[in-house]
Amino acid sequence: MFTRIITWNGSDSDAVRPNIEAKREQIMSVPGIVSCHVAWNEDGSGVTVAVYESEAAASASAAQIQAIWSDLGSLFTAPPETVTYSESIEMR
Repeated sequence: MFTRIITWNGSDSDAVRPNIEAKREQIMSVPGIVSCHVAWNEDGSGVTVAVYESEAAASASAAQIQAIWSDLGSLFTAPPETVTYSESIEMR
């Protein structure tokens, strides 16, 4: 599996939940996505952890993911930062 972790800072932590929840179906319908978790604090700092079947699946979905999230830019105080990991396992 391939993992993309995005850290971000939001300007309005109260607006995060409804905006993220509104994207749930779109995100989970992206081909190759295994899971996606979004976590944030009251100060607006947050992280998104997206796990894909493979790096190829993540690359193939990049434009679709950007389109889904594009209207959330107004919530961020700075551009999000992304780190990727080529290997991951689920620890359930």
